[in-house]
This record gives sequence, C-alpha cells and structure tokens, in this order.
Amino acid sequence: MVLNWNIEVILDFIFSFIILITAFVSFIAPKTKKITSLFYFRLVFLAFSVFFVFDGLSILFISPFFSRISGIILLPLTLLVIISINYTFREDYYSLGLIIFCGLGVLLVYVGLQPDSVGVSTYLGYPRIDWRGLFNILGILFSGVVSFYLLYWGTKTYLKAPFLIKKDATILFLGILFASVLGMLFYFLYVFEPVYILFSNLSIIIGLVVFTIAIIREPKLLYILPFTVFRIVVKDREGRPLFDHDWSESNISERIFTGFLNAVQLMSEEVMHIGGLLDINLEEGILILKESDKTTVGLVASKSSKLLRDSVVSFTTAFEKKFDRELKASVSDMSAYEPAYELIEKYFSNFPYKIIKNKKQPLLLSGKYLRIPPELDNKLRSVITDEKEYEAIKAELIKSPLSMPSDFFKSYSEMKEELEQISGKETKYLDTDSNEDK
Repeated sequence: MVLNWNIEVILDFIFSFIILITAFVSFIAPKTKKITSLFYFRLVFLAFSVFFVFDGLSILFISPFFSRISGIILLPLTLLVIISINYTFREDYYSLGLIIFCGLGVLLVYVGLQPDSVGVSTYLGYPRIDWRGLFNILGILFSGVVSFYLLYWGTKTYLKAPFLIKKDATILFLGILFASVLGMLFYFLYVFEPVYILFSNLSIIIGLVVFTIAIIREPKLLYILPFTVFRIVVKDREGRPLFDHDWSESNISERIFTGFLNAVQLMSEEVMHIGGLLDINLEEGILILKESDKTTVGLVASKSSKLLRDSVVSFTTAFEKKFDRELKASVSDMSAYEPAYELIEKYFSNFPYKIIKNKKQPLLLSGKYLRIPPELDNKLRSVITDEKEYEAIKAELIKSPLSMPSDFFKSYSEMKEELEQISGKETKYLDTDSNEDK
C-alpha cells in the first residue's frame, strides 16, 4: 500500500506533537500543575492533538473512516472547551450552551456515520478526504463555537485583568486571537482555497502555545473572572487582630474589621463554637469564617468557592502551626505575625492584586517577587543574628516596593566595601606604627 505522504500530513503530525509537549509542560510547571481549571484546558489540548492525528491519518491512508473520526472528535473538543470556560468563569460546568451542543453532538455523530458524509478530492496535487454536506456544516459550526468561547473568555479576561498582570493578560489575548480569529478566518478561506487549511492549523498551534506560555508565566489569569478576593484577617480568641492582608483597596482599619468579625461571630456562636467554616452573605460579597482552637480567620470575597474555602482551611492550619509559640504566649503584637505573608504566597498565590491601578503607584511585591532573593536572605542572616529582628526586617522587605530589595542589597554592598576600606586603613596604620616602634 502506497502511503499518501505530503506536507499536510507531516504538519498534522508535527502539530499534534507540539500540542502534547505544550500540555505536558503546563502539567509539570510548579505554578500550574495543581490548578484544577487548567486540567480541563489540558484535556482540550489532548482533544486537539487527537484531532490532528486522525486528520493526518485520513489523508495519509486516504481513509474515510479516519476522516469521520476526526470530524466526530469536534464533539468532545467543543464540550471540553465549554466546560473549561464555564469552570474558569464560575467554578461550575453546566450552562445552556453545554446542553445545546450535547444535543447537536448527537446529530454530528449520526450525520458523520452516513456514507455520503465524506468524499475524496484532489487538492494541491494530492488526494485528500473532505467532509461533505451537513457533516461539513456541523464541523464548521462546532469549530466556530470553540473559537467564539475562547475569544469571549480571552476578551473578558483581558478587560478585567488588574494592572499588575495586564502584560500577561495581553500575551494571553494575543494567543487566543491567533487560535480563534485567525484560525477561523483561514478555515473559512479554506472552503475557497484548500491551501489555507495549513495556515489555519498553524495559527491554532501558535495560539495554543502562546496561551500556555501566558498561563505558565502568570496562573492568576485563570482567577480573574470567577471571584475577587478582597481581604483576610486573623484574630485571636480574645478578638484582637493578629494579621491583616489586602488584595484590593480598603479604608477600614484592621481593628474595625476585626470588631466586625467579633460581632458576626457572636451572632453565629451556636455554629462557630464547634469550629468549621461559615459563609455569611454580604451585600456585595461573602464572608468566609474559619474558627479553630486558637484563632478565627475571616476572608472577604465577591462570592464563595470550594477553592477559597479549602485555601482558608489550609491557611488557618499553617498559621497556627507557624506561630504556635506566639499564640500559646498570647502575643498580640501584629508585628510578630508579619511573616504570615509567606503563607499568603503559598495558599493564595493564584489570586491577583487589585490595589495597583497605574505605574504611578508604588508597586507591591507580587507572585515571583513575594520571596526575597536567596542571596539577599543570606546577607540578612549574616548581618542580623537576632531571629525576631531578622523576621521583622524580612517581612518589611516582602511588603516593600519592587525597588527596595535591590536598593537594600546595593546599600549593603556599599557599606561592606566602606567597612573593608576602613578596616584596611586601620590595619595599614597599625602596621606603620608597629614599624616605627621597631
């Protein structure tokens, strides 16, 4: 049997391999491998990869069977895209669009199995299998829906992205433009000129790769739309504030906010005295309360979510473990708990800051900057021997503008050089005096 090797077959197999590698990279990247919403996008990538494999096999073997399979794969591909977008929007799978295209999917499968759904044609000097009639129309419809959902989500993500991650949102949006707008434009042109199918596939691949790069660089892009996290406060059993952290602008002091938590807790005493989680609906959001043996943690967000609730529980457990000595000693000085910013990075690292609106505001550390550089950390430890003082300075550096750690490091180097010069002069002076005495 003579195989129908040509440029389209080769590119289909290359595209399939690139998509698999891209999905694998997103799976092993430390910042993205555990993100639930990204898991569904990986399934989308897998469906795309399988589509290109069967599309390539249908041309390689001039096989109507493989061509039908490639068309039918558009059903799980479309449903996975809808599920992924739905979950990213609201941490839920179901929508009217999902139900509609489940129904249309039955029609797609039925039509695809009919004898006249595909046919052999000669394009660009080689034979290939094409979808025909209603099967082709449904294939274009499902492909268009995939592009529409991606473009809709990408546009909303870009428009809602906070200033600190606007650059990454732009990269994400460009990737989606390639995969959806350019991909579908070339796909429609393919109806009139077959060579455009190569450009369509290439645009989709470029878009998916750029999309993955943007998500790996900044996973917060997946959490812009589901909900907004405003503030978290930790108080002790006596109602005194221990730790306070803002993701957005707030004019309420931590003591006033803690007083509010105390009042809410008193009204909910029958529920809270046994510990656990409590969701309290506010006018424009929700308050998630977690009470444990030594602390009560309150998180204000635009709405509740399983991810947020799990994050609050994990944060509370880690907070009590990290500050067990201070809590047992009933330490109420908030400066003693400032190192809890490290726990914010660990358990709430995916949620974007809304505080910074433009370049004129001092930039707070976010994401990759939330830990001070190891070299600076080593310098701090060599200079500051007192552990309590070291933790206090480190906490201030974590909350400082982006330029502060580098300025601190520069100042330290300059001071060290000056001390070495002074030490050298003193040594030289002592050597001179010693020689004169001799």
